[in-house]
Amino acid sequence: MINSLNDSLIRIKNGYKLNLDSVSIVKSKKIIRVLDILYLEGYIRGYSFDPLDVYKIKVLLKYSGCGKGSLREIKVISISSKRAYASVDTLFNLNLKKSLGCFILSTSKGILSINDALKYNIGGELLCYVV
Repeated sequence: MINSLNDSLIRIKNGYKLNLDSVSIVKSKKIIRVLDILYLEGYIRGYSFDPLDVYKIKVLLKYSGCGKGSLREIKVISISSKRAYASVDTLFNLNLKKSLGCFILSTSKGILSINDALKYNIGGELLCYVV
């Protein structure tokens, strides 16, 4: 799951760098949950399932009126060879220190944003940080 998630996040990041309208990524349940979080946080316009290829998702990228992308950077934290975990206390400190952006983590309740994880009072594996 980590490799396909990393690949998907890098495709989205590169799509913003190239000013593309949309990018295609591989479909999975966990990636759909990450896309839901990105949509709710305002980093993408949405996503749709590709009717020609049932294994692909079309992610619609979001830009401001002057052409700047709403997503500046995606930093992948956990990789397959080095996982990063955070307790509730660590998440609370990360939430206080961040100025902008959103941490996305995998918890026992599923894939959540840092605010939702703090609401449920659970920690988990840090997947990525989006600015």
